[in-house]
Amino acid sequence: MNKINLFLIVTLLFSVVSASSIASSRWGADYFPNVPLTTQDGEVLYFFEDLIKDRVVAINFIYTSCPDICPLETAKLVKVQNILGERFGSDVFFFSISIDPENDTPERLGEYKERFGANWPFLTGKKADVDQLRKKLGLYVPEIQDGSNNHNVTMIIGNQTTGRWMKRSPFENPYVLADQLGNWLTGWKTPSKIGSYASAPALRSITPGERLFRTRCQSCHTVTGNELPGALGPDLLGVVERRDIKWLLRWLKAPDKMLEEKDPIAMELFERYNRLAMPNMSLTLQDATALIDYLKEEQIRQGKGDGNLATEAPERAILPISDVVAVMDAWVREAHPEALVNAGYMTLINTNQEAVRLINIESDHFESVEMHEMAVVDGLMTMRQLSGLLVPANGSVKLTPGGKHLMLKGPKQEVNITQNIDVVLTFESGETQAISLKVAAR
Repeated sequence: MNKINLFLIVTLLFSVVSASSIASSRWGADYFPNVPLTTQDGEVLYFFEDLIKDRVVAINFIYTSCPDICPLETAKLVKVQNILGERFGSDVFFFSISIDPENDTPERLGEYKERFGANWPFLTGKKADVDQLRKKLGLYVPEIQDGSNNHNVTMIIGNQTTGRWMKRSPFENPYVLADQLGNWLTGWKTPSKIGSYASAPALRSITPGERLFRTRCQSCHTVTGNELPGALGPDLLGVVERRDIKWLLRWLKAPDKMLEEKDPIAMELFERYNRLAMPNMSLTLQDATALIDYLKEEQIRQGKGDGNLATEAPERAILPISDVVAVMDAWVREAHPEALVNAGYMTLINTNQEAVRLINIESDHFESVEMHEMAVVDGLMTMRQLSGLLVPANGSVKLTPGGKHLMLKGPKQEVNITQNIDVVLTFESGETQAISLKVAAR
């Protein structure tokens, strides 16, 4: 072996050792506080020496009286625990640390752990020590520390030996999280050789509702008609036919309020799924409507029904909402290029306790938009213009072919299926609401 090759080998070995030493020292005992923590069994463990040293770990901060996010995150980690199988507790470790040490005694943490079937330590300690850990792990947000148990719900996973750490959402798909813990954190994968991206298949377009489902709902729910064992929530195929639309809209927007009011359906779901509360995800009415649209489309795609909305529901209090009405099935016919008039349809749903009146509609795509109605007058079908549409309290109005509809006049550009038509609704109260209508093939 010549001197040059020997020099290169020695240099390479020195670089590897140095990189390992840097990762180890930067994220080692000098960085992490080795504070004492007490398990649910009363055993005292030290954070660095006993919990994370030379380990791949997932760490989250919870409190047992949390009504929604903490239970959801714990239940999610139980699924990850089961996916990891024999690797869990062998080369991958979980730890849940309470941010409410005053109330979360070891006994209370033990009850919480047993309730969810979790097989990892739940720990408590001095508040100052726990806050220091949260800060070192990048999970402490000073702006929300108001004396309550407000906290950053993000969890963190990492490999202390290599110094790889990453924050993860409690809504992460459990299979993705298991792969990150079991594979990504233990070694880099060699990238596979691929051809030109020009030959890659085109990706299909994803609707806003499907995007929301994948990021907010998929970790707890399926839309297949076959609910998985140990599911954290019900399968949602056909839910638009089983549940009243007003109930669904409110449940998506304010599940915590409905549980507080002991809504019978909400309480039944709460008890059925191990008293795991659906979290309030701060969805807007537009978000909730997009999710329902996706669930309808998925039901139709799978051939499991026509996706018609349920209409019957027991009376219940309805929360005020930011938008005036919910808008479903909003669409416009694709028009002939020479057409001067087009028709539009939608369903307006009022989840308020007072009626609202729609008095005007405008669109930058058309010179004018009028509300019309097909009606029988003296035995003849005629069309007449309406001065407004009254949407009753807790009720709805449908604009459909052959009935009430929009008349869109004077198109300023060609209307085809590649577009959406934006319109603005104005109500008698002076409130306005912007919506978008899909263009459907004629």
